[in-house]
Amino acid sequence: DLALALRIARHSSCTACDSCPGLRPPASVEVVLDDDDQQKSLLGDLTQYGSDEEDGPSYLETCICGHDVAAHGSQLATLGREEFSRRARLATRLDELLQEADRQLDFNYADEDIDSLKQQM
Repeated sequence: DLALALRIARHSSCTACDSCPGLRPPASVEVVLDDDDQQKSLLGDLTQYGSDEEDGPSYLETCICGHDVAAHGSQLATLGREEFSRRARLATRLDELLQEADRQLDFNYADEDIDSLKQQM
């Protein structure tokens, strides 16, 4: 559920402040796409063996606005399973639209379809 919470938070306005349109990484963080090809080598697919850092980096625990993921409308306990699932489906579709536009790393990008879906968040 953490991955879905992050996805929802990216596309949900912060409830703790009025100026933040969604979870954004701090300026000091270099955001990269999660690419499974980076985990492959001449030795084969090494992801099957895990790593010393099982959970990976959690650089999006805090938004550039200073608030956490929960403040961006993604708490399962607060939303309930049905609403959380609805928002997760919307956020997934928003991510698909960003991917189609090749703008996954552009946290300010928006178009008509994205704006329309964000209103439903």
